[in-house]
Amino acid sequence: MTPLVLVHGFGTSRHIWRRVLEDVEALAVDLIGFGDAADLGRAGQTVREMADALAGTLREAGDGPYRVAAHSMGGKVALLLAARHPELVSELFLIAPSPPTPEPMDPEGRAKLRAAHGDRAALNAQYHDITVQPIPEQDFAQLVEDGLQASHDAWNAWPDVGSREDISGELSGLKLPITVLYSEDDPAISPDTIRSEVLARFSDATAVPLHGSGHLIPLEDPQAVVALLAAKERI
Repeated sequence: MTPLVLVHGFGTSRHIWRRVLEDVEALAVDLIGFGDAADLGRAGQTVREMADALAGTLREAGDGPYRVAAHSMGGKVALLLAARHPELVSELFLIAPSPPTPEPMDPEGRAKLRAAHGDRAALNAQYHDITVQPIPEQDFAQLVEDGLQASHDAWNAWPDVGSREDISGELSGLKLPITVLYSEDDPAISPDTIRSEVLARFSDATAVPLHGSGHLIPLEDPQAVVALLAAKERI
């Protein structure tokens, strides 16, 4: 069985995969600046720096190449990981991914995102705003704790640097299966953005649209993620 690694998105940690891990065997990792890797966060850190650090983590684990499932910001990181370190990645599952091009976000939205760091009330509001389905209390509390724990530098680097980066020029040589799982009801990264900036750039990618979930699909609809990963492993 090809090993599977799970990569979280902005502001969260490997804990976002808790409900998926109840049914799937995988290595869930923390990106630099978040979760247990919070102290490794750096001012202005780029998607490339996150991808290269992730490559180091996977090489240390030593079981690759990996099937990589990545959520939101992690999707952008995973794309660059596959492009820069192709020996580590056999397949990509992008879940509500940030696009490889600059993510559409107005200045007010970027300012609001920056201001949420370290603010429990703002984090509560942020996660309510980007979800559609209710999230179990334990998991919602973990989201907020992850936001409080994240590196201030890494947190600001995403709206200021990483989300603005255009890595699309580095992805033209990607030759591996890509599946994109997204929600038609996502309030954070619109389905139009997914179609125009992700799916349109990878003509062979498989699109798996959902209805009724918000942005945090691993917590809102974990069975959709489980079903996808299990089905692809059987093929």
